[in-house]
Amino acid sequence: MTERSEMEHKFHFFPEPFPDETLHSVLSRYVRLSGFCGVAKVVALPPWKGSFSDNVPFPCRLNELEQALPHGTGLAVARMIEEHTLLPYYQPFLSEIQLHQARYQMEFGNGAGLKLSMGLIASRLEHASCARFCSKCIAHDQAQLGAAYWHRVHQLPGVYVCPVHEVPLRVVEHRVFSQFRRRLMLPDDEAVRLCAYLLEIPSKKRSTLLDLARCSNSLLQALAPPLDPIHIRSSLLRAAADSGIAGSTHRLRLSHLASFMKSHLDLLPDYGEYQILAEHSQGSAPTWVTKLLRKPRHSHHPLKYIVLTNALGIDIRDLLIDGLRPSVVSTQAESIGGQSPMLVTGVCSDLPVHAHPVVGKLSGLRRLIWKDAQRGMSACEIAGKRGVSLATTYRTIRANPDGPERWKDSRFKRELELRRERLSRQYKDRFAHDCADYEWLYRNDRAWLTEQCNSSGSRRLGRKPSSVFVDLDPSLAAEIHNCASRLFSSPTKPVWVNRSRIGRELGAVARFEKQLGKLPMCAVALDQVCESRQQFHCRRLAWAKQQLLLDGVRVTKSRLYRLASIRMG
Repeated sequence: MTERSEMEHKFHFFPEPFPDETLHSVLSRYVRLSGFCGVAKVVALPPWKGSFSDNVPFPCRLNELEQALPHGTGLAVARMIEEHTLLPYYQPFLSEIQLHQARYQMEFGNGAGLKLSMGLIASRLEHASCARFCSKCIAHDQAQLGAAYWHRVHQLPGVYVCPVHEVPLRVVEHRVFSQFRRRLMLPDDEAVRLCAYLLEIPSKKRSTLLDLARCSNSLLQALAPPLDPIHIRSSLLRAAADSGIAGSTHRLRLSHLASFMKSHLDLLPDYGEYQILAEHSQGSAPTWVTKLLRKPRHSHHPLKYIVLTNALGIDIRDLLIDGLRPSVVSTQAESIGGQSPMLVTGVCSDLPVHAHPVVGKLSGLRRLIWKDAQRGMSACEIAGKRGVSLATTYRTIRANPDGPERWKDSRFKRELELRRERLSRQYKDRFAHDCADYEWLYRNDRAWLTEQCNSSGSRRLGRKPSSVFVDLDPSLAAEIHNCASRLFSSPTKPVWVNRSRIGRELGAVARFEKQLGKLPMCAVALDQVCESRQQFHCRRLAWAKQQLLLDGVRVTKSRLYRLASIRMG
Protein backbone atom coordinates (compact mmCIF):
# COMPACT_ATOMS: atom_id res chain seq x y z
CA MET A 1 0.00 0.00 0.00
CA THR A 2 1.46 3.37 -0.97
CA GLU A 3 1.72 6.39 1.28
CA ARG A 4 -0.99 8.20 -0.68
CA SER A 5 -3.44 5.36 -0.10
CA GLU A 6 -2.83 5.52 3.64
CA MET A 7 -4.31 9.01 3.81
CA GLU A 8 -7.79 9.15 5.27
CA HIS A 9 -8.52 12.56 3.79
CA LYS A 10 -8.87 13.89 0.26
CA PHE A 11 -9.05 17.56 -0.72
CA HIS A 12 -12.33 18.13 -2.58
CA PHE A 13 -11.82 21.90 -2.56
CA PHE A 14 -9.24 24.38 -1.30
CA PRO A 15 -9.70 28.08 -0.43
CA GLU A 16 -7.97 30.78 -2.43
CA PRO A 17 -5.05 32.19 -0.37
CA PHE A 18 -5.41 35.77 0.82
CA PRO A 19 -2.69 38.40 0.25
CA ASP A 20 0.33 37.89 2.54
CA GLU A 21 -1.28 34.84 4.19
CA THR A 22 0.86 32.10 5.71
CA LEU A 23 0.43 28.54 4.47
CA HIS A 24 -0.54 27.52 8.00
CA SER A 25 -3.37 30.07 7.86
CA VAL A 26 -4.67 28.79 4.50
CA LEU A 27 -4.83 25.24 5.86
CA SER A 28 -6.48 26.52 9.04
CA ARG A 29 -9.23 28.17 7.01
CA TYR A 30 -9.67 24.96 5.04
CA VAL A 31 -10.09 23.00 8.28
CA ARG A 32 -12.67 25.51 9.52
CA LEU A 33 -14.60 25.41 6.24
CA SER A 34 -14.49 21.60 6.26
CA GLY A 35 -16.06 21.46 9.72
CA PHE A 36 -13.26 19.66 11.52
CA CYS A 37 -13.60 21.93 14.60
CA GLY A 38 -9.93 22.88 14.54
CA VAL A 39 -8.59 19.32 14.76
CA ALA A 40 -6.09 18.88 11.92
CA LYS A 41 -7.14 15.42 10.73
CA VAL A 42 -6.24 16.69 7.27
CA VAL A 43 -2.49 16.86 7.75
CA ALA A 44 -1.69 15.37 11.16
CA LEU A 45 -1.86 11.77 9.94
CA PRO A 46 0.90 9.77 8.21
CA PRO A 47 2.72 10.30 5.96
CA TRP A 48 2.63 14.09 6.36
CA LYS A 49 2.40 14.34 10.19
CA GLY A 50 1.97 18.10 10.13
CA SER A 51 5.15 18.75 8.15
CA PHE A 52 3.64 21.73 6.32
CA SER A 53 0.75 22.64 8.62
CA ASP A 54 2.63 23.86 11.71
CA ASN A 55 2.93 27.59 12.23
CA VAL A 56 6.62 27.69 11.24
CA PRO A 57 8.53 29.99 8.85
CA PHE A 58 9.69 27.14 6.56
CA PRO A 59 7.00 24.45 6.03
CA CYS A 60 8.30 21.31 4.32
CA ARG A 61 7.15 18.49 1.99
CA LEU A 62 5.27 21.04 -0.11
CA ASN A 63 5.52 18.82 -3.18
CA GLU A 64 3.18 16.31 -1.54
CA LEU A 65 0.71 19.06 -0.67
CA GLU A 66 0.72 20.32 -4.26
CA GLN A 67 -0.02 16.82 -5.57
CA ALA A 68 -2.86 16.34 -3.07
CA LEU A 69 -4.64 19.61 -3.91
CA PRO A 70 -7.51 19.60 -6.44
CA HIS A 71 -6.69 20.33 -10.07
CA GLY A 72 -7.06 23.97 -11.01
CA THR A 73 -6.10 25.32 -7.60
CA GLY A 74 -3.07 27.04 -9.09
CA LEU A 75 -1.09 26.78 -5.87
CA ALA A 76 2.27 25.50 -7.09
CA VAL A 77 5.24 24.95 -4.81
CA ALA A 78 7.02 28.06 -6.12
CA ARG A 79 3.98 30.20 -5.33
CA MET A 80 3.65 28.66 -1.86
CA ILE A 81 7.26 29.49 -1.03
CA GLU A 82 7.34 32.99 -2.51
CA GLU A 83 3.92 34.24 -1.39
CA HIS A 84 3.01 32.23 1.72
CA THR A 85 6.26 31.45 3.62
CA LEU A 86 8.98 33.61 5.18
CA LEU A 87 11.83 32.43 2.94
CA PRO A 88 11.74 35.59 0.72
CA TYR A 89 12.59 37.59 3.85
CA TYR A 90 15.78 35.58 4.42
CA GLN A 91 16.93 34.81 0.85
CA PRO A 92 18.72 38.13 0.02
CA PHE A 93 21.27 37.38 2.73
CA LEU A 94 21.79 33.71 1.87
CA SER A 95 24.27 32.29 -0.60
CA GLU A 96 23.10 30.63 -3.79
CA ILE A 97 23.87 27.22 -2.29
CA GLN A 98 22.01 27.97 0.94
CA LEU A 99 18.95 29.18 -0.96
CA HIS A 100 18.94 26.12 -3.23
CA GLN A 101 19.20 23.78 -0.23
CA ALA A 102 16.43 25.63 1.60
CA ARG A 103 14.01 25.45 -1.34
CA TYR A 104 14.84 21.77 -1.88
CA GLN A 105 14.19 20.98 1.79
CA MET A 106 10.90 22.85 1.75
CA GLU A 107 9.74 21.09 -1.41
CA PHE A 108 10.94 17.52 -0.83
CA GLY A 109 12.64 17.22 2.58
CA ASN A 110 11.50 17.12 6.19
CA GLY A 111 13.29 20.29 7.32
CA ALA A 112 16.03 18.55 9.31
CA GLY A 113 18.92 20.97 9.83
CA LEU A 114 17.32 23.66 7.66
CA LYS A 115 17.60 26.52 10.17
CA LEU A 116 21.09 25.36 11.13
CA SER A 117 22.31 25.52 7.53
CA MET A 118 20.83 29.00 7.11
CA GLY A 119 22.64 30.32 10.19
CA LEU A 120 19.43 31.05 12.12
CA ILE A 121 20.31 28.85 15.10
CA ALA A 122 23.63 30.65 15.55
CA SER A 123 21.87 34.03 15.57
CA ARG A 124 19.82 32.97 18.66
CA LEU A 125 16.98 35.22 17.45
CA GLU A 126 14.76 32.24 16.64
CA HIS A 127 14.42 31.49 20.36
CA ALA A 128 12.48 34.76 20.78
CA SER A 129 10.07 34.16 17.90
CA CYS A 130 6.33 34.29 18.64
CA ALA A 131 3.06 34.15 16.75
CA ARG A 132 1.61 37.67 16.40
CA PHE A 133 -1.53 39.25 14.99
CA CYS A 134 -3.15 42.69 14.72
CA SER A 135 -6.65 43.26 16.11
CA LYS A 136 -7.41 45.91 13.49
CA CYS A 137 -6.27 43.59 10.70
CA ILE A 138 -8.67 40.94 12.01
CA ALA A 139 -11.59 43.38 11.89
CA HIS A 140 -10.59 44.59 8.41
CA ASP A 141 -10.12 41.06 7.04
CA GLN A 142 -13.46 39.89 8.42
CA ALA A 143 -15.23 42.90 6.91
CA GLN A 144 -13.52 42.82 3.50
CA LEU A 145 -12.65 39.13 2.99
CA GLY A 146 -15.02 37.34 5.33
CA ALA A 147 -12.36 35.66 7.51
CA ALA A 148 -9.41 36.54 9.71
CA TYR A 149 -6.02 35.04 8.91
CA TRP A 150 -2.35 35.04 9.92
CA HIS A 151 -0.30 37.68 8.07
CA ARG A 152 3.28 36.85 7.11
CA VAL A 153 4.60 40.29 7.98
CA HIS A 154 3.36 39.96 11.57
CA GLN A 155 5.39 36.75 12.00
CA LEU A 156 8.70 38.33 10.94
CA PRO A 157 11.37 38.64 13.66
CA GLY A 158 11.35 42.02 15.37
CA VAL A 159 7.97 43.15 13.97
CA TYR A 160 6.08 44.41 17.02
CA VAL A 161 3.95 47.08 15.28
CA CYS A 162 1.54 46.54 12.39
CA PRO A 163 3.03 48.36 9.37
CA VAL A 164 -0.47 49.06 8.01
CA HIS A 165 -2.47 50.18 11.05
CA GLU A 166 0.55 51.38 13.11
CA VAL A 167 -0.65 49.74 16.33
CA PRO A 168 1.15 47.24 18.61
CA LEU A 169 0.56 43.59 17.83
CA ARG A 170 -0.88 40.93 20.09
CA VAL A 171 1.50 38.08 20.89
CA VAL A 172 0.98 34.36 21.41
CA GLU A 173 4.17 32.80 22.76
CA HIS A 174 5.26 29.57 21.12
CA ARG A 175 5.38 27.87 24.52
CA VAL A 176 1.64 28.46 24.83
CA PHE A 177 0.86 28.00 21.15
CA SER A 178 2.57 24.60 21.08
CA GLN A 179 -0.38 23.04 22.90
CA PHE A 180 -2.36 23.62 19.68
CA ARG A 181 0.30 21.89 17.57
CA ARG A 182 -2.14 19.23 16.35
CA ARG A 183 -4.77 21.87 15.66
CA LEU A 184 -4.97 24.49 12.93
CA MET A 185 -6.00 27.73 14.60
CA LEU A 186 -6.81 31.21 13.30
CA PRO A 187 -6.19 34.47 15.19
CA ASP A 188 -9.90 35.01 15.87
CA ASP A 189 -10.31 31.62 17.59
CA GLU A 190 -11.33 31.79 21.22
CA ALA A 191 -8.39 29.66 22.38
CA VAL A 192 -5.91 31.99 20.66
CA ARG A 193 -7.46 35.18 22.01
CA LEU A 194 -7.42 33.86 25.57
CA CYS A 195 -3.67 33.21 25.58
CA ALA A 196 -2.66 36.35 23.64
CA TYR A 197 -1.49 39.58 25.22
CA LEU A 198 -0.93 43.08 23.86
CA LEU A 199 2.64 44.34 23.58
CA GLU A 200 3.26 47.37 25.78
CA ILE A 201 5.40 49.75 23.73
CA PRO A 202 6.23 53.29 24.93
CA SER A 203 5.23 56.01 22.50
CA LYS A 204 8.84 57.20 22.04
CA LYS A 205 9.86 53.74 20.79
CA ARG A 206 6.84 53.15 18.57
CA SER A 207 8.05 55.24 15.62
CA THR A 208 11.36 53.34 15.42
CA LEU A 209 9.57 50.00 15.59
CA LEU A 210 7.18 51.15 12.87
CA ASP A 211 10.13 51.98 10.60
CA LEU A 212 11.66 48.56 11.26
CA ALA A 213 8.33 46.84 10.55
CA ARG A 214 7.98 48.66 7.22
CA CYS A 215 11.57 47.77 6.29
CA SER A 216 10.89 44.13 7.13
CA ASN A 217 7.75 44.19 4.99
CA SER A 218 9.66 45.75 2.09
CA LEU A 219 12.30 43.03 2.35
CA LEU A 220 9.62 40.33 2.42
CA GLN A 221 7.80 41.67 -0.64
CA ALA A 222 10.95 42.42 -2.68
CA LEU A 223 11.68 38.78 -3.64
CA ALA A 224 15.31 39.81 -4.03
CA PRO A 225 17.88 37.20 -5.09
CA PRO A 226 20.97 36.42 -2.99
CA LEU A 227 23.12 39.54 -2.80
CA ASP A 228 26.87 39.99 -2.80
CA PRO A 229 27.95 40.51 0.85
CA ILE A 230 30.99 42.54 -0.24
CA HIS A 231 28.76 45.09 -1.99
CA ILE A 232 26.45 45.25 1.02
CA ARG A 233 29.40 45.83 3.34
CA SER A 234 30.67 48.63 1.08
CA SER A 235 27.30 50.39 1.29
CA LEU A 236 27.25 50.04 5.07
CA LEU A 237 30.80 51.37 5.40
CA ARG A 238 30.02 54.40 3.22
CA ALA A 239 27.08 55.23 5.45
CA ALA A 240 29.22 54.61 8.55
CA ALA A 241 31.83 57.05 7.24
CA ASP A 242 29.11 59.66 6.64
CA SER A 243 27.91 59.14 10.23
CA GLY A 244 31.41 59.64 11.66
CA ILE A 245 31.80 56.13 13.08
CA ALA A 246 34.34 55.17 10.41
CA GLY A 247 37.21 57.06 8.83
CA SER A 248 37.71 57.99 5.21
CA THR A 249 39.60 54.70 4.76
CA HIS A 250 36.60 52.85 6.28
CA ARG A 251 38.53 52.04 9.45
CA LEU A 252 36.03 51.72 12.30
CA ARG A 253 36.16 54.09 15.26
CA LEU A 254 35.09 51.61 17.90
CA SER A 255 34.39 54.09 20.71
CA HIS A 256 32.19 56.22 18.45
CA LEU A 257 30.51 53.08 17.11
CA ALA A 258 29.71 51.87 20.65
CA SER A 259 28.06 55.15 21.69
CA PHE A 260 26.29 55.43 18.33
CA MET A 261 24.73 51.96 18.57
CA LYS A 262 23.87 52.38 22.25
CA SER A 263 21.89 55.54 21.53
CA HIS A 264 19.99 53.73 18.75
CA LEU A 265 19.37 50.50 20.68
CA ASP A 266 17.95 52.55 23.55
CA LEU A 267 15.08 53.42 21.19
CA LEU A 268 14.16 49.73 20.91
CA PRO A 269 12.42 47.44 23.43
CA ASP A 270 14.49 45.59 26.02
CA TYR A 271 12.81 42.23 25.39
CA GLY A 272 12.47 39.65 22.64
CA GLU A 273 14.79 39.80 19.65
CA TYR A 274 16.01 43.29 20.55
CA GLN A 275 17.22 42.14 23.95
CA ILE A 276 19.47 39.62 22.19
CA LEU A 277 20.70 42.21 19.68
CA ALA A 278 21.56 44.68 22.45
CA GLU A 279 23.90 42.29 24.29
CA HIS A 280 27.43 43.72 24.36
CA SER A 281 30.49 44.10 26.52
CA GLN A 282 30.99 47.24 28.58
CA GLY A 283 32.17 50.11 26.39
CA SER A 284 31.90 48.28 23.06
CA ALA A 285 29.29 47.81 20.36
CA PRO A 286 27.49 44.47 19.93
CA THR A 287 29.71 41.97 18.15
CA TRP A 288 27.22 41.45 15.31
CA VAL A 289 27.62 45.11 14.31
CA THR A 290 31.39 44.86 13.88
CA LYS A 291 31.00 41.55 12.05
CA LEU A 292 28.65 43.10 9.49
CA LEU A 293 31.06 45.98 8.97
CA ARG A 294 34.22 43.87 8.89
CA LYS A 295 33.42 40.36 7.63
CA PRO A 296 31.16 40.08 4.57
CA ARG A 297 29.58 36.68 5.16
CA HIS A 298 26.22 35.12 4.29
CA SER A 299 25.15 33.69 7.63
CA HIS A 300 23.77 36.81 9.30
CA HIS A 301 20.13 37.30 10.26
CA PRO A 302 18.18 39.86 8.15
CA LEU A 303 17.00 41.66 11.29
CA LYS A 304 20.62 42.62 12.03
CA TYR A 305 20.91 44.28 8.62
CA ILE A 306 17.56 46.01 9.11
CA VAL A 307 18.50 47.43 12.52
CA LEU A 308 21.93 48.57 11.31
CA THR A 309 20.59 50.20 8.14
CA ASN A 310 17.92 51.95 10.18
CA ALA A 311 20.59 53.27 12.54
CA LEU A 312 22.75 54.47 9.63
CA GLY A 313 19.81 56.06 7.82
CA ILE A 314 19.87 53.69 4.82
CA ASP A 315 16.71 52.58 3.05
CA ILE A 316 16.65 48.78 2.92
CA ARG A 317 15.49 49.00 -0.71
CA ASP A 318 18.62 50.98 -1.61
CA LEU A 319 20.72 48.32 0.10
CA LEU A 320 19.07 45.64 -2.04
CA ILE A 321 19.85 47.63 -5.18
CA ASP A 322 23.47 48.19 -4.11
CA GLY A 323 23.89 44.47 -3.57
CA LEU A 324 23.05 43.86 -7.24
CA ARG A 325 25.34 46.52 -8.72
CA PRO A 326 28.73 45.54 -10.21
CA SER A 327 31.62 46.56 -7.99
CA VAL A 328 34.24 49.14 -8.89
CA VAL A 329 36.86 46.40 -9.17
CA SER A 330 34.75 44.53 -11.75
CA THR A 331 34.32 47.73 -13.77
CA GLN A 332 38.06 48.34 -13.76
CA ALA A 333 38.72 44.76 -14.82
CA GLU A 334 36.35 45.14 -17.78
CA SER A 335 37.98 48.41 -18.84
CA ILE A 336 41.45 46.87 -18.69
CA GLY A 337 40.26 44.14 -21.05
CA GLY A 338 43.31 42.23 -22.17
CA GLN A 339 45.15 42.22 -18.83
CA SER A 340 45.13 39.07 -16.77
CA PRO A 341 43.65 38.94 -13.25
CA MET A 342 47.17 38.69 -11.84
CA LEU A 343 48.09 42.02 -13.45
CA VAL A 344 44.95 43.66 -12.15
CA THR A 345 45.84 42.52 -8.64
CA GLY A 346 49.29 44.00 -9.03
CA VAL A 347 47.85 47.34 -10.10
CA CYS A 348 45.57 47.45 -7.06
CA SER A 349 48.35 46.63 -4.61
CA ASP A 350 49.37 49.46 -2.30
CA LEU A 351 52.75 47.94 -1.46
CA PRO A 352 55.88 49.75 -2.72
CA VAL A 353 57.32 48.10 -5.80
CA HIS A 354 60.96 48.82 -4.94
CA ALA A 355 60.83 47.89 -1.27
CA HIS A 356 63.01 44.78 -1.77
CA PRO A 357 66.79 44.83 -1.31
CA VAL A 358 69.09 43.99 -4.16
CA VAL A 359 68.91 40.49 -5.58
CA GLY A 360 72.37 39.47 -4.37
CA LYS A 361 71.46 40.05 -0.73
CA LEU A 362 67.93 38.62 -0.92
CA SER A 363 68.76 35.02 -0.04
CA GLY A 364 70.63 36.04 3.13
CA LEU A 365 67.85 38.42 4.11
CA ARG A 366 65.28 35.68 3.70
CA ARG A 367 67.21 33.50 6.16
CA LEU A 368 67.12 36.32 8.72
CA ILE A 369 63.39 36.83 8.14
CA TRP A 370 62.75 33.12 8.67
CA LYS A 371 64.83 33.11 11.90
CA ASP A 372 62.76 36.02 13.22
CA ALA A 373 59.60 34.13 12.30
CA GLN A 374 60.83 31.06 14.19
CA ARG A 375 61.27 33.27 17.27
CA GLY A 376 57.55 34.05 17.11
CA MET A 377 57.80 37.66 15.95
CA SER A 378 54.81 39.14 14.14
CA ALA A 379 54.91 40.18 10.50
CA CYS A 380 54.93 43.88 11.38
CA GLU A 381 57.83 43.39 13.80
CA ILE A 382 59.85 41.47 11.19
CA ALA A 383 59.14 44.02 8.46
CA GLY A 384 60.14 46.93 10.70
CA LYS A 385 63.29 45.21 11.96
CA ARG A 386 64.57 44.11 8.54
CA GLY A 387 63.35 47.07 6.49
CA VAL A 388 61.17 45.08 4.10
CA SER A 389 57.52 45.17 3.14
CA LEU A 390 54.82 42.97 4.63
CA ALA A 391 54.44 41.25 1.26
CA THR A 392 58.10 40.20 1.31
CA THR A 393 57.73 38.90 4.86
CA TYR A 394 54.71 36.76 4.01
CA ARG A 395 56.25 35.46 0.77
CA THR A 396 59.42 34.44 2.59
CA ILE A 397 57.48 32.53 5.24
CA ARG A 398 55.35 30.76 2.64
CA ALA A 399 58.47 29.74 0.70
CA ASN A 400 59.62 27.46 3.56
CA PRO A 401 58.20 23.94 3.95
CA ASP A 402 55.17 24.17 6.26
CA GLY A 403 56.20 27.76 6.87
CA PRO A 404 52.82 29.25 7.86
CA GLU A 405 52.03 26.39 10.28
CA ARG A 406 55.48 26.53 11.92
CA TRP A 407 55.28 30.30 12.18
CA LYS A 408 51.85 30.04 13.78
CA ASP A 409 53.17 27.58 16.39
CA SER A 410 56.14 29.84 17.15
CA ARG A 411 53.90 32.87 17.65
CA PHE A 412 51.63 30.85 19.91
CA LYS A 413 54.54 29.67 22.07
CA ARG A 414 55.87 33.21 22.36
CA GLU A 415 52.48 34.60 23.30
CA LEU A 416 51.98 31.76 25.78
CA GLU A 417 55.22 32.61 27.59
CA LEU A 418 54.38 36.31 27.72
CA ARG A 419 50.89 35.71 29.09
CA ARG A 420 52.11 33.21 31.68
CA GLU A 421 54.70 35.67 32.93
CA ARG A 422 52.21 38.55 33.08
CA LEU A 423 49.58 36.54 34.96
CA SER A 424 52.19 35.33 37.47
CA ARG A 425 52.99 38.97 38.27
CA GLN A 426 49.39 40.18 38.44
CA TYR A 427 48.12 37.22 40.47
CA LYS A 428 50.16 38.33 43.48
CA ASP A 429 47.84 41.23 44.34
CA ARG A 430 44.48 40.52 42.66
CA PHE A 431 41.95 37.79 41.92
CA ALA A 432 42.67 35.38 39.09
CA HIS A 433 39.55 36.51 37.19
CA ASP A 434 40.78 40.11 37.34
CA CYS A 435 44.06 39.28 35.60
CA ALA A 436 44.21 40.44 31.99
CA ASP A 437 45.23 37.06 30.59
CA TYR A 438 42.99 34.78 32.65
CA GLU A 439 40.38 34.13 29.94
CA TRP A 440 42.99 33.49 27.24
CA LEU A 441 44.93 31.06 29.43
CA TYR A 442 41.69 29.36 30.51
CA ARG A 443 40.93 28.58 26.87
CA ASN A 444 44.44 27.72 25.70
CA ASP A 445 46.48 26.58 28.74
CA ARG A 446 43.99 25.48 31.39
CA ALA A 447 46.27 22.85 32.96
CA TRP A 448 49.01 25.38 33.75
CA LEU A 449 46.46 27.92 34.96
CA THR A 450 44.85 25.42 37.34
CA GLU A 451 48.24 24.39 38.73
CA GLN A 452 49.25 28.03 39.19
CA CYS A 453 46.05 28.88 41.07
CA ASN A 454 46.27 25.77 43.28
CA SER A 455 49.92 26.34 44.15
CA SER A 456 49.18 29.89 45.27
CA GLY A 457 46.04 28.97 47.20
CA SER A 458 47.70 28.49 50.61
CA ARG A 459 49.00 32.05 50.77
CA ARG A 460 45.71 33.52 49.54
CA LEU A 461 43.30 31.90 52.00
CA GLY A 462 43.13 35.06 54.09
CA ARG A 463 41.57 37.20 51.38
CA LYS A 464 38.21 38.80 51.98
CA PRO A 465 35.35 37.46 49.87
CA SER A 466 34.45 39.48 46.83
CA SER A 467 31.62 41.97 47.25
CA VAL A 468 30.28 40.87 43.87
CA PHE A 469 28.83 37.66 45.34
CA VAL A 470 27.38 39.51 48.34
CA ASP A 471 25.45 41.83 46.03
CA LEU A 472 24.52 39.13 43.54
CA ASP A 473 23.23 36.49 45.97
CA PRO A 474 19.84 38.02 47.01
CA SER A 475 18.91 39.24 43.52
CA LEU A 476 19.77 35.92 41.89
CA ALA A 477 17.86 34.02 44.58
CA ALA A 478 14.76 36.10 43.82
CA GLU A 479 15.18 35.35 40.10
CA ILE A 480 15.37 31.63 40.93
CA HIS A 481 12.00 31.77 42.73
CA ASN A 482 10.42 33.78 39.90
CA CYS A 483 11.78 31.41 37.27
CA ALA A 484 10.50 28.36 39.13
CA SER A 485 7.06 29.92 39.54
CA ARG A 486 6.94 30.68 35.82
CA LEU A 487 7.93 27.13 34.90
CA PHE A 488 5.42 25.55 37.28
CA SER A 489 2.56 27.79 36.08
CA SER A 490 3.23 27.34 32.35
CA PRO A 491 0.17 25.86 30.57
CA THR A 492 2.39 23.95 28.14
CA LYS A 493 3.87 20.49 28.59
CA PRO A 494 5.58 20.45 32.01
CA VAL A 495 9.36 20.48 32.16
CA TRP A 496 11.55 19.14 34.94
CA VAL A 497 12.29 22.04 37.27
CA ASN A 498 15.81 21.27 38.47
CA ARG A 499 19.04 23.16 38.88
CA SER A 500 20.12 22.66 35.28
CA ARG A 501 16.80 23.88 33.86
CA ILE A 502 16.75 27.00 36.04
CA GLY A 503 20.38 27.64 35.18
CA ARG A 504 19.60 27.52 31.46
CA GLU A 505 16.60 29.80 31.84
CA LEU A 506 18.65 32.39 33.77
CA GLY A 507 21.89 31.90 31.85
CA ALA A 508 23.65 30.91 35.06
CA VAL A 509 24.59 27.25 34.50
CA ALA A 510 28.31 27.87 34.95
CA ARG A 511 27.70 30.00 38.03
CA PHE A 512 25.61 27.27 39.68
CA GLU A 513 28.27 24.67 38.90
CA LYS A 514 31.34 26.61 40.02
CA GLN A 515 30.25 29.38 42.41
CA LEU A 516 27.25 28.02 44.29
CA GLY A 517 29.36 27.72 47.43
CA LYS A 518 29.76 31.51 47.42
CA LEU A 519 25.99 32.07 46.99
CA PRO A 520 24.29 30.58 50.08
CA MET A 521 20.90 32.22 49.43
CA CYS A 522 20.86 30.81 45.90
CA ALA A 523 21.70 27.34 47.22
CA VAL A 524 18.77 27.50 49.66
CA ALA A 525 16.45 28.78 46.92
CA LEU A 526 17.40 25.93 44.61
CA ASP A 527 16.77 23.37 47.35
CA GLN A 528 13.32 24.87 47.93
CA VAL A 529 12.07 25.08 44.33
CA CYS A 530 13.69 22.07 42.62
CA GLU A 531 11.57 18.94 42.34
CA SER A 532 12.52 15.30 42.32
CA ARG A 533 12.14 13.06 39.30
CA GLN A 534 9.09 11.38 40.86
CA GLN A 535 7.37 14.73 41.47
CA PHE A 536 8.09 15.74 37.88
CA HIS A 537 6.59 12.49 36.54
CA CYS A 538 3.45 13.03 38.61
CA ARG A 539 3.02 16.53 37.18
CA ARG A 540 3.64 15.30 33.64
CA LEU A 541 1.07 12.48 34.01
CA ALA A 542 -1.55 14.86 35.41
CA TRP A 543 -1.01 17.18 32.45
CA ALA A 544 -1.24 14.28 29.97
CA LYS A 545 -4.52 13.12 31.48
CA GLN A 546 -5.97 16.61 31.16
CA GLN A 547 -4.88 16.86 27.51
CA LEU A 548 -6.47 13.52 26.64
CA LEU A 549 -9.73 14.59 28.26
CA LEU A 550 -9.70 17.89 26.35
CA ASP A 551 -9.17 16.05 23.05
CA GLY A 552 -12.01 13.64 23.84
CA VAL A 553 -9.74 10.60 23.80
CA ARG A 554 -10.23 7.66 26.14
CA VAL A 555 -7.59 7.68 28.88
CA THR A 556 -5.49 4.53 28.88
CA LYS A 557 -2.22 3.79 30.59
CA SER A 558 -0.29 3.46 27.34
CA ARG A 559 -1.66 6.72 25.92
CA LEU A 560 -1.04 8.46 29.21
CA TYR A 561 2.60 7.45 29.42
CA ARG A 562 3.22 8.05 25.70
CA LEU A 563 1.86 11.59 25.82
CA ALA A 564 3.79 12.26 29.02
CA SER A 565 7.00 10.97 27.36
CA ILE A 566 7.63 8.55 30.23
CA ARG A 567 8.86 5.02 29.74
CA MET A 568 6.77 2.34 31.39
CA GLY A 569 8.52 -0.20 33.58
